[in-house]
Amino acid sequence: MNFRREALEGLKAPEELDAPIRLVRTRAWALLLALALLLGATAAWSAGGTLPRKVEVPGILTHPLGVSRVQSPQTGLVSNLFVDSATLVPKGTPVLSVVDAQGATQIVRAPFAGRVIGLLVSSGQYISVGTTFMTVERTDANDDRLLATLFVSPRSAGMLRPGTQVDVSVQSAPSQAFGLLRGRITAIDQFPYTAQQVADFLGGDQQAAGRLLSAGGAVRVTVDLETDPRTLSGYRWTNKSGPPFRIDSQTPITGFARLPGERPLDWLLPG
Repeated sequence: MNFRREALEGLKAPEELDAPIRLVRTRAWALLLALALLLGATAAWSAGGTLPRKVEVPGILTHPLGVSRVQSPQTGLVSNLFVDSATLVPKGTPVLSVVDAQGATQIVRAPFAGRVIGLLVSSGQYISVGTTFMTVERTDANDDRLLATLFVSPRSAGMLRPGTQVDVSVQSAPSQAFGLLRGRITAIDQFPYTAQQVADFLGGDQQAAGRLLSAGGAVRVTVDLETDPRTLSGYRWTNKSGPPFRIDSQTPITGFARLPGERPLDWLLPG
């Protein structure tokens, strides 16, 4: 009975019937407002903002004409080799001599200027007309220079443009110590290369061609390197000084090219 009497007295109390009811604290309203503003800003950025993107692709330092295979115009025994690997040979330089079936010595000369990459024959070896006896990196182009050649996937190549900046990591100069080479795209081939065309550009090196195509790249992209006479290498690096030595062609590289930004909203849209 005492419980019922207290409950009835509580209902009769006027000071409790007209008291205001606080549904949400002021601090909670501020939190909800901030959350709404954050969601609105996120939605606006998703529709109009962009995220920077890069594509990482393998490549090689080379000259514009690449590496060519040199074939013998003579049949006979190789009697002398006049050059060695890494030798620079002007056009017409004697490279080997061949003793033919009549015992006459024939001199074989370099058909173009370049740097010897590899010798595929030795003294005393029998060769015939058409035998590939050496590979030469050609340096006889009118605009000969050292450049970076990348092989990019067709999808990524479609988003690149001449003038796009590319940073290049050189295998012989670790980026952690010397930084990255600076360059810009100057040419993008219209059609993809076949595996054999890539190998031919490298003088028949199937292994190197496989490495360049391992990431699905087949479109040749030419990157001109930015020069800097203040560095020992002669090129501009992200590290001001770069490596304390010159860099050579036929060195494997990795290129990092900047692609156009991507809208986060596109991730949610089909296709």
